[in-house]
Amino acid sequence: MGRGSRRFGARAFVPAALGLAMAALAACGGGGGDDDGNQDGYRGVALGSAGYVAVGTRGILSVAANGGKFDRVDSGVRATLNGVTFADGRYVVVGDSGTVLTSTDAFAWTTEAVPTPVSLQDVTFVDGRYIAVGYAGTILASTDARLWTPKDSGTTTALRGITVGEGRFVVVGDSGLILTSTDGEAWSPVASNTGNALARVRYGAGRFVAVGFVGTVAVSDDGLAWSARRENFQNFATLSDLVFAREQFVIVGLAGTIVTTPNGDVLTQQISRTSRQLSGVTFGADEYVAVGGDLIVDRSPNGVDWEVD
Repeated sequence: MGRGSRRFGARAFVPAALGLAMAALAACGGGGGDDDGNQDGYRGVALGSAGYVAVGTRGILSVAANGGKFDRVDSGVRATLNGVTFADGRYVVVGDSGTVLTSTDAFAWTTEAVPTPVSLQDVTFVDGRYIAVGYAGTILASTDARLWTPKDSGTTTALRGITVGEGRFVVVGDSGLILTSTDGEAWSPVASNTGNALARVRYGAGRFVAVGFVGTVAVSDDGLAWSARRENFQNFATLSDLVFAREQFVIVGLAGTIVTTPNGDVLTQQISRTSRQLSGVTFGADEYVAVGGDLIVDRSPNGVDWEVD
């Protein structure tokens, strides 16, 4: 256990926390749709060939080359940007009002035409395709990040996160919705055993782990059968994002929450050195980087010892 760490197992639900979590919806990385209550805030972060790219409210886009400080870059848009990935030689950013931005160098950005006006929340790349998810059950696919094709999700519920593991796509969203697919074309719902919104889902250590409102953590070994519980971090803080690297998941959330876990079972709370909301987290260049409200950037070499820029 890391210095100042605390371990948590499953906790009883505290109803009073639900109102706090609902008020935090717009504040969530992966929540999208509104500003995060701060003057400026990051929503997501990814590492690519040109360095880290962090995106956020009102079209904020910043680049940190060679592990340095984040500097603002003109994104060309004012929409809130919710998610970012780097794959196949390009950065792809998704955001509100059907916004998709692409860049090969992280400095010159192109706004792509997208067949939806809804808020896009998350984007990933697998088997030669970018796949983005968003509000109103939106799923879009593209081979080049320029021409996007809608896919029938079978729902109008807001979708907030997507991942792929062991040949299975998993999408999570509001009201505990989980969709799965083996090809990214045909989608089916599965029982999540929670009614709380799920903000993000990632795969690692042979397991899918999803996080969301009221400290919700859901886990599955196959993407089909799920167990869910609520963890009491910072008064059942909303959990916004997670990444798997170096044999552990690092999860971030409201009020500076950072927790680590090898597989989603026992979670250990770490000292984040900030009380700011943390909305996005990634790993690369031998460090974890978490970003959030008021343009906060929190870094760690191991997921345990964190320092704010």
